[in-house]
Amino acid sequence: MISKEQFLGLDDSKLVNFKDDPKRMIVLLGDRDAVKALGPLFSDAYDNGFEIKIASAYRSFYKQFKIFEDKFNGKRPVLDENEEPMDISGLSDERKVLEIVRFSAIPGFSRHHFGTDFDIYASNLLPEGKQLELTAREYQKGNYFYKFDVYLKNALNKFGFKRPYSGKNSMGYEPWHISYEKKACDFISSFKLDDAVEYLSSFNEPWVPYAIEYAKSHYKDLLGA
Repeated sequence: MISKEQFLGLDDSKLVNFKDDPKRMIVLLGDRDAVKALGPLFSDAYDNGFEIKIASAYRSFYKQFKIFEDKFNGKRPVLDENEEPMDISGLSDERKVLEIVRFSAIPGFSRHHFGTDFDIYASNLLPEGKQLELTAREYQKGNYFYKFDVYLKNALNKFGFKRPYSGKNSMGYEPWHISYEKKACDFISSFKLDDAVEYLSSFNEPWVPYAIEYAKSHYKDLLGA
């Protein structure tokens, strides 16, 4: 059974610690089955010339809340439909929320709460001195992650993974975001909209009512369901 606390990112007790590279000091959290499935994918990718690193794995409700809050308050960049930073300072609170959710899930409605989803990149293809963007343009033909994109299209399914954010709904295209499908589906089946709304409603930040209204009608898009 998957509890409310687990699918909302409030309980990480069933997750495991892991590293994407023994040489790196960064310790990540993830679902046990999803982490196990990463091994064969990473190995196959390496054999095909790609050294996969993880930019983000499990993300708690509170970490996602901080990301959303920082974007709302102008402390983190908000990207427009062309993945360019935009100035949202003059927008209404409701409009700010609509711009933020293009590339950032509302807390309580993120697949990263499950521990089954990972933001990845091919570290050996990132140009020296270049900061990772996590943008779709990095994967476009002629750009540095294009060959990695082609590999992922052909390989992910073999290892039980998929890319849930195709850009075909209200969420932006995220070619770097992969999900261990079997286990993620278990979380989505357990997800209850009322529980997510009730918990988020306990916070008083000015963006929360607008985020809740958006989530009520777009929660399947937010969850990549």
